Amino acid sequence: MVQLESDRIRIFGLWRYLIDLTQSIEVAEVINEGKSQTIQEAIIPEGPSAGSIRVRKEYEAYDADNATNKGAEEQDTGGDACDGEPPTKKLKISGAQRRKSAREERKKRLEEKKKERGINKGRRFQRMHDEQEVCWRVACGLECDIKDRCRGSHDLAAYLLDKPADIYFPRKLYDSPPFVDSEPSEGSDSPIFPQCPGASVNTRCPYYGEYGQCKAGFKCRFLGSHLKTTDGGLGIIFTTNNERMEWARQNAIENNVTDIKFHKSLKKREQPFEASRRFSQMLKTSEGKGMAFKSLHEVAKSVVKEDVNMEDGEDRDLLGDKTSTKGTEIIFIDRPEKKRLHWKGLTYLAPLTTVGNLPFRRLCTTLGVDITCGEMGLSHSFLQGSKEEWSLVKRHPSEKIFGVQIAANKPEQASSCADAINSGCDSIDFVDLNAGCPIDLIYQAGSGSALMNSPGKLGKCLMGINYAMGSVPVTLKMRTGVKDGSPTAHKLMPKLHDWGIGSIALHGRTRQQRYTRLADWDYIKYCVETLRAHEALMQDSPAAMDSDAATRENGSNINNGFDPMHFWGNGDCFSGIEYWKTVEATGVDGVMIGRGALIKPWIFTEIKEKREWDISSRERLDLIRKYAEFGLCHFGSDTSGVNTTRRYLCEALSFWHRYIPIGLLEVLPPKLNHRAPAFRGRDELETLLASTDCKTWVRISEMFLGPAPPEWNFLPKHKSNAYGSDEGTEAQG
Repeated sequence: MVQLESDRIRIFGLWRYLIDLTQSIEVAEVINEGKSQTIQEAIIPEGPSAGSIRVRKEYEAYDADNATNKGAEEQDTGGDACDGEPPTKKLKISGAQRRKSAREERKKRLEEKKKERGINKGRRFQRMHDEQEVCWRVACGLECDIKDRCRGSHDLAAYLLDKPADIYFPRKLYDSPPFVDSEPSEGSDSPIFPQCPGASVNTRCPYYGEYGQCKAGFKCRFLGSHLKTTDGGLGIIFTTNNERMEWARQNAIENNVTDIKFHKSLKKREQPFEASRRFSQMLKTSEGKGMAFKSLHEVAKSVVKEDVNMEDGEDRDLLGDKTSTKGTEIIFIDRPEKKRLHWKGLTYLAPLTTVGNLPFRRLCTTLGVDITCGEMGLSHSFLQGSKEEWSLVKRHPSEKIFGVQIAANKPEQASSCADAINSGCDSIDFVDLNAGCPIDLIYQAGSGSALMNSPGKLGKCLMGINYAMGSVPVTLKMRTGVKDGSPTAHKLMPKLHDWGIGSIALHGRTRQQRYTRLADWDYIKYCVETLRAHEALMQDSPAAMDSDAATRENGSNINNGFDPMHFWGNGDCFSGIEYWKTVEATGVDGVMIGRGALIKPWIFTEIKEKREWDISSRERLDLIRKYAEFGLCHFGSDTSGVNTTRRYLCEALSFWHRYIPIGLLEVLPPKLNHRAPAFRGRDELETLLASTDCKTWVRISEMFLGPAPPEWNFLPKHKSNAYGSDEGTEAQG
């Protein structure tokens, strides 16, 4: 009984406590500032609810302490709170608002970081001219046919009197200041040529030394090297070297030089373009259908049990995991006979925008490169007769195997561009279609890496170029895909032979990745295995063996389409030893060198000799001197040509300065993504060549090209942390 009564008392007490607690908490208002909180309670004099009074008093004491501290802080910091007015209350921020604010802050930080990278889009380079402009024909010793309409001066005597002093091109190099030899004194205060006081016989003209004559005439900035007096010193003429001119016709004259008439005919659309016109008719016939080369498709049909629609609307069927088995109609066209490509074991310089110009490619040929390709040209600019675009197809005789790279977004456009190149150029070994350019302007226009989103369009572009180029082989350069984590290149491997490709180059990054992080060589190896497996099926077919045997028996050099396709990997190659390790590990035929050649052009020598070259600073300065010579031979030796050469030399130095001498490295081989802190070289010249200041690059150019004009400035193309404190600033002359 005692135990039962005790349990009854406990239950009644708990019931009374719950009633009092429910009545005490009627309204609760919380101001979420961590400073004040009030609780409104029911008036209950006793019982468990008395605890609520203590809670209220504790919060009131907390508020009083905070108010005192806040007032002291405002007094110390000079707060602007007015006496007698309550403090301003902050608005409550919800979780969604906090997340939105965090996203905006993160986006702002990313935009600021992005400004420090990428390309300087606002830079401008103006052509430099003489202060007193003289007519070109008069400067070359000819008569001007349009004197009344000519903008230049015809007073040659006045021009020569005011002509600036000749630039001295150094002959000796040193590894200590001033690093190059200075012009020797002539030993007399009176000028050798009174008619042209600025001319100096101590200098030498690289253009004249190469070609035996100077096309700049009296406008040459190295005029004294090819000037002589006549009539007992009363007159002056520029000289020519007939033997050198004869040699230059065979060994030095640039090829694929188009004239103004050809450019005008393109602008007026007067070119016939018969091959591209026939291909356009085929495209109209195959509208809504697939296209393939007849002979190869017949072979592939016997070994590959799939029939894929290659139209743009069906692109996702091709890129999906499942192959389409629908009986779609395919239009077959005859494959033009192509020359065989014998590129096994050769070195390949990738097409490089801006820096990969003719002087740079010529420099690389002296260092061991075998295959070179011009800068990427836009197909619509070619068809509009752009002088700048057609200058990209020029070829120096020292380039053993030379190709032209184009970017197109339509099959008709690609075919017409290839037809124009085929009719305007007579010295091209292959044409490359760019399907890997990540630049936004190119991608948004549907060219470059955007073609990987449309395999049907890509295939027709390649077939159109193949059809228009006749026997000239067609190659392809592309990336692993467009988006990170979604590579698609391996799914295109079985179709490359159907499109008539002679060689494929695969960059181991996606378009979204651009040049960040490391290239995926494991994926490149997988693509090589996929292509070789498909080729093995084709080689084993009876039609392929019969055709190949007949071709070889006749001793023909024509590629019937059954030869193994050359496969080039691309990405992060920066060492001659690593080059051969990569080739052996991945099964590629070779590695296309891009940024590695920009930083150290002598990488081709390392590849050929299978070693690491600890090049000295004086040897590197000699390469700079050669680049200056080649630039003057290409751009000209007048004021405009000198400063154009200066601009591209500074572009090259913006990469060359990133080279870290092997003798200073702690770990071998060097890696392309390694960034060393500021260091002091083994001599003063090595330290100078490692400078990240673009003003230093201009100073190096002045060793060979004379002082830069005060109004001339240089801003690097690529923003990089390597530029240090001077990033984004222009270096002026």
